[in-house]
This record gives sequence, C-alpha cells and structure tokens, in this order.
Amino acid sequence: MAGELWWVPSLIVLAAVAAGVLVLVSVLRRRTRSRIDAENAIAADLARTAAISLVRADDLVQSAADELSFALAQFGENSTREFATALTTSRRQLRDAFALQQKLDDAVPDSDAERRRWNEQIITLATEATARIDAQTRTFDSRRGVEREAPALLDQLHRRLLRAEDRVEAGKSTLERLALTYAAPALAAIGANLDRAIASLGEARAAVDEASARIGRGAQEPVGDQMRAAEHGLFRATQLLDAIETGEDQLHIGYATLGNALAAADAELAEARALRDTHEETEARATLNEVIARADRVIVELRNPARLSDPAADLVRLREAMDGLDVTRSEARNRQLRLENARDALTGALLAARSQIAVTRDYITTRAGRVGAPARTRLAEAERQLALADAEADPVTALDTARRAMTLATDADALARYDAH
Repeated sequence: MAGELWWVPSLIVLAAVAAGVLVLVSVLRRRTRSRIDAENAIAADLARTAAISLVRADDLVQSAADELSFALAQFGENSTREFATALTTSRRQLRDAFALQQKLDDAVPDSDAERRRWNEQIITLATEATARIDAQTRTFDSRRGVEREAPALLDQLHRRLLRAEDRVEAGKSTLERLALTYAAPALAAIGANLDRAIASLGEARAAVDEASARIGRGAQEPVGDQMRAAEHGLFRATQLLDAIETGEDQLHIGYATLGNALAAADAELAEARALRDTHEETEARATLNEVIARADRVIVELRNPARLSDPAADLVRLREAMDGLDVTRSEARNRQLRLENARDALTGALLAARSQIAVTRDYITTRAGRVGAPARTRLAEAERQLALADAEADPVTALDTARRAMTLATDADALARYDAH
C-alpha cells in the first residue's frame, strides 16, 4: 500500500509551488496596477497644472493688452515701449503653448512620454509669459502711485532742493577758507565739487519746475520722469557737497599729522647732530652734516607760516628727507661702533704681538747660526708692522696692522723652530 502512494509527496510539493506562484503573480499584478495608477495620477495632475497655467496666462495677456492701451495714453509711447515688447513676447509664447495643447487634444494618439514633455513645456511657456507681464504691470502700478502722490512728493523735493541750495554757500565758504591755508593741489580732489553740485542742482530745479508746471496745467501728463531726474540731480549734488565737508576734515587731519611728523623730525635731527659732533671720522661727520642740512632745509620750508600747505605731498617730502637722514645716521653709527670696538681690541692685539715678537726674538738669539733668513725676515717685518700699529691714529687700521704683526711673528717662530731642529 505504501508503494502505491509514492506519488503523494510529489503532488503536495507541486501544489505548494503552484500556490506560491499564484500568490507571487497576484502580488506583482497589484504592484504593477499601483505603479500605473500612480503614474496616471501624476500625469493627470501635470495635465491639470498645464491647463490652469495656460488659462491664467491667456487671461493675463488679454488684460495686459487693455493695460498697455491705458499706459500708452497716460505715459506715452516712449515710456511704454518695453511693456509693448514684453506683451508681444508673451503672446508668442502663449501661441506656442496653445499649439502644444492642440496636439494633446487632437485625435492622434500620443505616447505617455510625449504627453508629459508637452505638458511640461506648456507650464514653462505659460509661467514665463505670466511673470513677464506681472513685472511690467507692477512697474506701471508703481509709476501710477508716483503720479498719484506727485504733488506731495514734489513738495518734499522742493524743500530738499532749497536745503541743498543753502548748502552751496556753505561749501563755497569752506573752499575759500581752505584756499587760505592749503595749496591748490591739496584741494584738487574737491575743488571742482562746488561747480558740479551747482550744475546738478540746476538740473534738479529744472525737472522740479517742469513737473510742477505739468501738474499746474491740470492735464493728465506724467511727471514720473521729471521727478526721477530731480531725485538723481539732488543726490549727485548732495554727494558732492558732502565730499567738500569730508575733504576739509581729511585736510585738517593731514595737517595735524604733518605737525606731529615735524616734531618727530626735530628729535631725529637732534640725535643726528649729537652723533655728528662726537663722531671720530671726518668723512662721516661731513656726510652727516650734509644730510642734516638737507633735512633741516625741508623742515624750515614746511614750517614757513606764509606757505600754503599740501599735507599729503609735504609728508612725502619730509619722509624722503628723513629716510636719507636715517640711512646716513645708521651708517655713521655703525662706523663709530666699529671704531670703538677696534679701540677696545687694539690693546690686547698690541700686547699679544709684542709678546710673540719678544719670544721669537729670544729664540732666534739663543740659537745664532742655526736659524735661516726666512724666519729672521718675517720677524723683522713683524717688528715693522708693530711699529706702524703703534703710530697709527685710526684704531681700525691699527688693529689690522697689529694682527698682521702677530701673524708674521707666529710664522717666524715656526720657521725658526723648524730650522733649529
């Protein structure tokens, strides 16, 4: 009986496999349906967005045509040329968007990829057309606000203009006062500001008068351009007048800086004179005297009360003069230090040379006939160099000579000992 049912386990396994396959197929089908449903929902949402964008853009372009006509009547052709160009461009984009929508709506079957791409293009075209029209509309809304507020804004401009014109006299007085103390090059940066400010105020005044006249005639003439021109002119004039006041402060600061630099130069000159008066070298004293005199002439000239100052240029001249003094003074100080060091070392060098000469002379004397001419020649030269060192007034030269004497004496001693052995 058991042998007759051998197929039962196999049947069970096959049944289980079949059930598993059915479950897997069912799961895959559900997932596929879910993915397709999601893609369809996205495509439908994209199509709705494209349609809404297209309708909004079409409405906006249609209303913008009326807006342009109104703006043209109010502001004129020149002021609305950019608006007209923007409207033409947006209309062209809208025609392209409607052509794509027509391809979506016709009876020709479209692939999912084509429908997605065309809907995305429609949204892009409609968005760009809408943004362009919105920007122009905001611009003209702003301009109309200016026109509505023109009388009050003109009144403010007029008061600001009067205050700026009052500052012209103050600027003129400032420049005249500065000209009594400072040279023309020092005033070059601000000297022309007054005339330029007057010209800018004249332009602003003309623009304000024109705008006032237009409003006074009662006609619906735009005044925004005139008001902007007045604002620009007033701004330029204010900057130029401010620069005169700032320039005055900078000149005074420069003048004070020059005074401090002159005081510091006096101290440096005093140190240089002290070094000159105590220096041991004639040449160094002469060089120091020359640069001191040159710097002194510059300082005296810069302190001349009848002279017009240019602080920036004067500081450059003073620095150049003092830089030359610093270099020469440093060199002279080093030379004096070299003399002092040489003088300190000279005593020891002379003592060492005398001692070595004496030792060598005694060695040769006690070995008469055994030491040759080379050793005796070097010793004689060492004695001669020592005599020169004793007679030399310059401690640096004396030190070098004493050291040569020491070297010769040492060589003579070595030669003598070689001969004697």
